[in-house]
Amino acid sequence: MPLFITQETAVFGTSIPLSDFAPLLAAHRARYQSTLDIEKKGVELQQANFPTQAVQDFVTAVCTWGGYAGISGRILKRNSLEAIANALRSAVNQLNAEKPNVAGALACINALDSLGTPSFASKHLRFLRPDICPVFDSLLQEALPYSFDATGYAQFSKDCCSLAKTLTQQKNSAAPDREMGEWCAADVEGAIFAYVTELKN
Repeated sequence: MPLFITQETAVFGTSIPLSDFAPLLAAHRARYQSTLDIEKKGVELQQANFPTQAVQDFVTAVCTWGGYAGISGRILKRNSLEAIANALRSAVNQLNAEKPNVAGALACINALDSLGTPSFASKHLRFLRPDICPVFDSLLQEALPYSFDATGYAQFSKDCCSLAKTLTQQKNSAAPDREMGEWCAADVEGAIFAYVTELKN
């Protein structure tokens, strides 16, 4: 697997000290301040079984968070709200299975027009199950050794979950804004994204 963890460092093709993850995640939270609010929308959406108005609001919020609000208009124009709701529902069923199928969940979202790559499809999954679903966009794909498809996304998810477990066990690496400081896959990815973005600036 691409991830290699030592006592002090996580290596995803590039090395990041474990002690850097908490401040990197804090920087990500500061930049994307609506993150936790949209996670709540994701929980509420599932609890209500994906009503169409809530689906529209969710897609708009996720795409705006992702920096391309216009993509939501394209998605909503090219797919019926019922089709989007069904795809999200099917994805969650894959994620909530006894053995979560992250690749299968991504494939459900990829079937929608304008969501055919991991980038914005994974953003939707991230807000439905942040515990196991990271974002995997083109910027991360350029920096990390994972294929830009469902298989690569599933491996990245697995590695983020593994590193989340390691960080949770670290006494000085509490995840900001999480109960008991526990890390989830999306938090790990957020820290990595902050790190990669810093390198590009």
